[in-house]
Amino acid sequence: MKPEYIMLEEHLNAFINGEIKAQELKHTSAQLGIYQQRNDKFMTRIRVPGGHISVGQFRDAARAIKQHNAGFIHLSTRQDMQVQDVPAEEVLPLIRALTDHGMPFIGGGGNTFRNIMAPPDSGIVSDDVFDVIAYARRLTRAMFSWEKAFKLPRKLKIGFFASSRDEHLAAIQDLGFIAMNKDGKPGFKVYGGGGMGRESAFGVLLFDWIPVEETARCARAMTEMFYDHGNRENRMQARVRFILKRLGETEFKKLFMEYYSKAESGQSMPEWDYDLSGSLSRLKKFDTPESAAREFQAWQELVVTPAKFNHETVSVLLRVPNGNLTSSQMELIADLSEKCGLEFLRLTTEQNLLLPIVHKSALPEIFNFLNDISDNIDLCLKSFSGNIVSCVGANICKIGILDSTAMAQKIADKLDELLITSPELKTKLANRIVEMIRISGCLNSCSGHPAACIGMQGLKKKGEPHYTMFLREGDNKFELSAPQEEPLPLDAAAEKVIDILKQKFNLV
Repeated sequence: MKPEYIMLEEHLNAFINGEIKAQELKHTSAQLGIYQQRNDKFMTRIRVPGGHISVGQFRDAARAIKQHNAGFIHLSTRQDMQVQDVPAEEVLPLIRALTDHGMPFIGGGGNTFRNIMAPPDSGIVSDDVFDVIAYARRLTRAMFSWEKAFKLPRKLKIGFFASSRDEHLAAIQDLGFIAMNKDGKPGFKVYGGGGMGRESAFGVLLFDWIPVEETARCARAMTEMFYDHGNRENRMQARVRFILKRLGETEFKKLFMEYYSKAESGQSMPEWDYDLSGSLSRLKKFDTPESAAREFQAWQELVVTPAKFNHETVSVLLRVPNGNLTSSQMELIADLSEKCGLEFLRLTTEQNLLLPIVHKSALPEIFNFLNDISDNIDLCLKSFSGNIVSCVGANICKIGILDSTAMAQKIADKLDELLITSPELKTKLANRIVEMIRISGCLNSCSGHPAACIGMQGLKKKGEPHYTMFLREGDNKFELSAPQEEPLPLDAAAEKVIDILKQKFNLV
């Protein structure tokens, strides 16, 4: 076993035997993405680089959850899979089971580089410059060998993005890469120093373009700079963006370039076996006739997107309520994926799952399958319930202030009531509405609320639960939402959201 797991085993045993408290255990467990919940059970966070996971691994995770008496999986807004409600005595056996199947935990929390993001539809949609999934996976593997990447002043968040449509998302990472070709060569436009949470901010442009061969060099420079210059005295000022704030743009970029010039050029990254064309050839075709029913057509409009390969391939989004899945529900999704000949899934930053490529003839089969299991779980957005993005909330998270999922449910109920007599309008607006709203139970911004059109941040005011509203007018995604001065009580906050949506979409 690796040294960090040996130490974890020692500390877990001491915790179970009452020899140390949870806070002392956290010094060891946090770096492995293991945190105690409010109910005294544990959350263990599986890293899923780029949100890309094989169907086999997804099924392995389901079986491990069941075997080790865990509660459910929560799909995070950073494309991790969080195993919730793990009994203390099952934490280490669960981790061993999943790491044996290639699912790492190290760096899932603490002062480390966190899960590296990539668009779930990377390599699938026609407007991608090129597929960035492999770069997210390969850089993760490279950084696993960098000692300093696990001894940082605070967390470091890196993301890859496949086209300029997501440039604003790259700019709000600690280090963001946007696919860009130059003179026929693949490379990246690079931003640094962004982030959300306390004093959210967009970063600055570091490079107009670098060749893909310098990806690891760029990440190494940011890691080394952060290691040396991040604030280790004040945790509240410890992220990369506070170096930018302290130095200003010119000096920040100058400092970064000093580290970049010292870093080895053309640093290699481990290869990752990824055969998208082979996956295409293995898709199953079906003879099931398409339904003319309105429900089938509405479902396609909501969740089906053409893939770039040919007119016979599409992507299908599974809308996962609250991002939560039990082991049996995961098994059902694995069954569906295998039925379609699909070899991998993609986790989205909206806490959903994408079936990235399926044959178009499979759509009636998928629709029927999802309807058959709808009493178990609604993966079709029949209701807004569970589809307003929020963090896990204070009922689970020990540092959370409010139960953000309850606010999400309150808003969902109002939306269902508002659109109950207008199913066509609901189909037309549902994706846009869901995309607009993000709710966090505290200032940690786990939902990404500072960058949402309608963001909500939980707090207590004179002991009573309130939400600060974060609002952005217009479509400028390079503008953070403005926090409103006066926090609102729960009912008033929910009504505010509905009023904004009514005004924007001319709803009565």
